[in-house]
Amino acid sequence: MKRLPFMISVLLATMAAASLVPLIGHGKISSGEPMALTVTIIAAISLITGLVLAWRYSRQPSIPLPAPVRMVITSCILFLAFCALEFSDGLVNHGGRVLYWTSVLFLPALALFFGLVLAQRWAWWLARIASAILTLWFIIFICFVPFTQLKSNGVPIPDIARLYVFTVTLIFALTTAYAFHSLSRTETKAYFSRSHS
Repeated sequence: MKRLPFMISVLLATMAAASLVPLIGHGKISSGEPMALTVTIIAAISLITGLVLAWRYSRQPSIPLPAPVRMVITSCILFLAFCALEFSDGLVNHGGRVLYWTSVLFLPALALFFGLVLAQRWAWWLARIASAILTLWFIIFICFVPFTQLKSNGVPIPDIARLYVFTVTLIFALTTAYAFHSLSRTETKAYFSRSHS
């Protein structure tokens, strides 16, 4: 079964692409700064490697995943990619700051990713609980974004940054809500049950 190598390749490519976003957004790719250059090189190599390996493994036969399971794994990959984006942004644009709320959740999300790909029953339970909690958390956070004074490094953020925060949080809320819905579907439950029967 080549599912695990394929999914790892997709994860690598997606995280690498996401880590380039802060560099491109702030024009740091060609800035010559040592940290920006290091992150750019590592991300570019990881992106190319991930894409080549994903293409290679996609051409080999594998047991197909049910669509809801693919959706949940995709949600997990998107969250891990956002963690990579935050990590890259902290390294390059915020003086090496890498401790965000995503830093705490990165390793559990990575373990969950492997559990989902390997069809572990505990991963189904954990993903279901986590997606429900995160959906509620993001919905509550969205309600406060328009009315709370958000700050970055002690300075109030501009309206465009507030819109960015609102949009990203809304995307997270919709993604986690759909992941919860996907985990509740009959074919998803049957898939995770079948792997241990």
